[in-house]
Amino acid sequence: MTALETAPTPGTHDPGLLLQVEGVDKSFPGVKALEGMRFDLRKGEVLGLVGENGAGKSTLMKLLTGIYTREAGEFWLNGEPLNVHTPKEGQEAGLSIIHQELNLVPHLSVA
Repeated sequence: MTALETAPTPGTHDPGLLLQVEGVDKSFPGVKALEGMRFDLRKGEVLGLVGENGAGKSTLMKLLTGIYTREAGEFWLNGEPLNVHTPKEGQEAGLSIIHQELNLVPHLSVA
């Protein structure tokens, strides 16, 4: 997004906007994991979350799916406020996480 473009106001109906993250904060004792996180994801887009360990990638995903609770900010999904406080609520909203486990299916090989 350039300086000349303006982001839609959260909650404004934009049929192409899938997810809005606005000003999201999350801290842990001694660590500010996310501060003012903001982005828009349009339908059909692919978004990669890239960063060093501790950059907040997993924290963001856990906030979206109700594993953690955000301290500030808002999530909007398909133009509607997204307020999930438990993984069950996240699943009911259509969101879940597959955690990275290298030995998830140990009896299968790549061959």
